[in-house]
Amino acid sequence: MLCRMHLAPFASSSLASRLGTVRTLWPHAETIFTELQQEMEKAREFMSSFEQLLSNHGAMAMEHSPSSSVSLPQSSGDGFSVCQDVKNFAPEELSVKVVGRKVVLVGQKETQNVDEKGSFSYKYEVLKREWDVPEEVDAEALTCSLSKDGQLLIEAPKLALPAAPERSVPIQVSPAAPQTGPASENGATKAQV
Repeated sequence: MLCRMHLAPFASSSLASRLGTVRTLWPHAETIFTELQQEMEKAREFMSSFEQLLSNHGAMAMEHSPSSSVSLPQSSGDGFSVCQDVKNFAPEELSVKVVGRKVVLVGQKETQNVDEKGSFSYKYEVLKREWDVPEEVDAEALTCSLSKDGQLLIEAPKLALPAAPERSVPIQVSPAAPQTGPASENGATKAQV
């Protein structure tokens, strides 16, 4: 492996005076580190401006659209309820499944376009959401409804616990526990005699 010392002659050699300036394969280390520091500073500036853009865009999106595309699951006294924006998907492109104590929504959409020039474009969209169903909710009675404006409502009622009939609970009296100590030992010796 060649390094800078192999290609650059010693200053005291007679060859150095004959060749003049010699170019090396490797740049000076100071140059590399300076360029690297400049690139890292540019990357930091870009990241900070990108973070500002994202935070500003998020704030603007919340101002323009107060309702988000996903509402958190609501488990109230009435049961479980989730509303998801699925207006980009047709009903046949959506599926809702109950897997254990989770509700899984999957939407898959394929779009293929060919323009008049013969250009072909293909787009594949996937939406996947999962929500945990609380223990007090009847996951077997889950229902889904899709509104005309593309809002999917997933609901499940609270478990109906059977009303317990009134009953008397007997009180059990347990025998007195033997006492430990000198008094019980004397009584034990008398009983043995």
